[in-house]
Amino acid sequence: LEEAENEFIQLLDKIEPRKVATFLDWVMDSFSVVDSSHDRKGVRCGVERDDLCPWKSSEVEEANAILKKIALEIRVDLPVTAVLDSENLHWPSDGLDSDCRPETTVHVDSFLYDDDDIDDLVDEGRLKRSYCLACGSRNIEQLTFISHSLSVDQLRYIFTALVPLNEAMSNRLIVDVGSRLGAVLYASYLYGGGRVNAVGIEMVKEFCALQEKVIQENGMDDRIKVINDDVRNQGSLLASADVVILNNVFNFFLPPNEQLSCWKFLHETIRGGAVIVSNPSVETVTEHLNLPFTLNEWITKIDTSHLAARFAAADDELFEDCEKLTLYSVSRRQTHTKNE
Repeated sequence: LEEAENEFIQLLDKIEPRKVATFLDWVMDSFSVVDSSHDRKGVRCGVERDDLCPWKSSEVEEANAILKKIALEIRVDLPVTAVLDSENLHWPSDGLDSDCRPETTVHVDSFLYDDDDIDDLVDEGRLKRSYCLACGSRNIEQLTFISHSLSVDQLRYIFTALVPLNEAMSNRLIVDVGSRLGAVLYASYLYGGGRVNAVGIEMVKEFCALQEKVIQENGMDDRIKVINDDVRNQGSLLASADVVILNNVFNFFLPPNEQLSCWKFLHETIRGGAVIVSNPSVETVTEHLNLPFTLNEWITKIDTSHLAARFAAADDELFEDCEKLTLYSVSRRQTHTKNE
């Protein structure tokens, strides 16, 4: 059975990622692996095995529930947009998201609100999906929705599939640059079963206070913490990281010259052998900057499209959300010994 399971996984890897969901649909329809955890001979189907699909285990489902509970509690302390008056937003004028304008862009935090929640907000009149180009007419355009947080599904994908927090990751350090509401920190604790250490670096004092409150109330302070600081002041911490999370960092919060300074710092500080999870990709968020180093000499992009396809199964929207999360390995710097 184990050999057959491995061959099935290898078969999935041969299929074009966007067609994996269609293939799995065919498997489900043909062999009823969704409606029953047993095949016709009473043998448990391999595609339902927790070791092949760790993101489906009972422990993961419990973590999902706790994360959603935390999200509900945080909503009470924030406006619907989850943007504070004290935040100093810089609307991008070049590169990614330069088409976003304050009057036609709505912040909707993906950790706090999933698609169903957004539908409810629209139904309640607390959120609009469109705006009028000429007041009173039917000439309307869709508003642009953006989020500065990862969704629960994306967090589950990161920590159960992309960088699974299993026993081998015990006592490793995760650093979240710009931890905002703390979603990455809580997820690392819950999906990792308290095995890993995680530190968030956040410049907004109010967000740090919110994170500290959640950490204390949920008994997570033995493994995770948040630091109110600029990442460029935390070189020793960043250099110790095994995993660095960069979710929508810098572009909306710093002018281009400061963004460039931050990327130079990351390049100089993150150790070789560490991994980076970036959303959007590093290439995309730095394309408007004149970097003084070459990306492909610093980081190597790892193809995870088939992993995203297996995780998302028949859910095309989930596949797209997972595919946005780009995994990189950081190159080890060569040291040169000077000849005497």
